[in-house]
Amino acid sequence: MKIVFTHHYKKRKTERDDYFLPTIKYAETANSIPSTERILRRKGKWYGRMDEDDGLYKLFCIVNNLEVYCGIIIDDEEETYILITTYWPYTSKMKRKLYRRGRENFTHFNVNESLARAA
Repeated sequence: MKIVFTHHYKKRKTERDDYFLPTIKYAETANSIPSTERILRRKGKWYGRMDEDDGLYKLFCIVNNLEVYCGIIIDDEEETYILITTYWPYTSKMKRKLYRRGRENFTHFNVNESLARAA
């Protein structure tokens, strides 16, 4: 499944220097997207669930318990892809959101499988 990054993600990444691939300029951020995608695929732990209110399948990708990439699945007529919208540091608040009362609130998601098999 293809991973796409929004303008908001790119802007936020340029403003912060605590990423695995820190960048200073917007052009550097755009050039680092393939490396970021490889990190998300190789090191990321993906979690997802269907949001009943919005009707969207929301995803979180946790990388080394340091970063959380938030996104949604877009089911376009041509293809289905993951749209990464923003980034957050992995904090105890995010951990509580994923694991409420000792059990997972989201299901594991395999980004390399089709949506039909993962959902």
